[in-house]
Amino acid sequence: MSGPGLRCEVQPDRGARIVSLRGDDGREWLAASERTAVPGSGQSFVREGMGGWDEVAPTVQTDPGLVDAAGNQLAELPDHGDVWNVPWTVDAASSSRLATSVELSSLPILLERTIAASATGLVFSYRASTTAAGPVPLLWCAHPQFAAGEGAAVSLESGGMPIAPALVEMHPRLGEARAFPSSPLHRVLTPSTSMKAFVDPEVRADAAVLHDGAGRALRIDWDASQLPYLGLFWDNGEFAAGPVLAIEPSTGWGELLSTAVGQQRVLTVSSGRPLEWALHLSVGTIPS
Repeated sequence: MSGPGLRCEVQPDRGARIVSLRGDDGREWLAASERTAVPGSGQSFVREGMGGWDEVAPTVQTDPGLVDAAGNQLAELPDHGDVWNVPWTVDAASSSRLATSVELSSLPILLERTIAASATGLVFSYRASTTAAGPVPLLWCAHPQFAAGEGAAVSLESGGMPIAPALVEMHPRLGEARAFPSSPLHRVLTPSTSMKAFVDPEVRADAAVLHDGAGRALRIDWDASQLPYLGLFWDNGEFAAGPVLAIEPSTGWGELLSTAVGQQRVLTVSSGRPLEWALHLSVGTIPS
């Protein structure tokens, strides 16, 4: 798959994982990923799971707390969701377009993703649909693990203007308020530790720029009405094999679908009312 300035490689039989996202200059943006020994849901998302770009749905952390509309306890939702390590169906494929789809095992949702060339790079288009009688909550998030050198940093925008929103930590200190980092966080993050945080749920970021510390940048744009929440993850070797930085636009706030439902901070999909969203990727250089 290739578009202006970017090309990617996908493994449909392992969660449609993107195992390479490379610029025309040869820059590999994703951390190396290790192919899991066997496909299947319910596996722990560490080491083999880290690296590359996965799709996470319908929860991030293992979630035993989801109930249906009638109050019935549902089966535990697995670590990083249903779909990151199961085979996806290839619906269409060419050098400039790849369409894949998968049925979630824990909720009645069909998730579709199409990667296609755009005028400026690549666009990832998504659609979630259901035949269920009532609304079904869906916590989906992008899960790219970007290779992060010491100088790697992320900046955010809203409506074309730079923002530095307050963050709420999810790991390791759940709920702790954090200022948005003003310098590359990996320079001060202790080895073998990590930090996951979400942007304040009232703030609507709609673009993130990953600066690699060497004058190159990867930009991701989205519609904040479709993806109202944003998670950020800095790992200095606690879970991944090396330093990574993740930019995670999401349909829900936080790591647990049940918590997002309780806080009314998650989107729902209904029969005849699918959810649709897109991520627009482009690369460039940063003036010195």
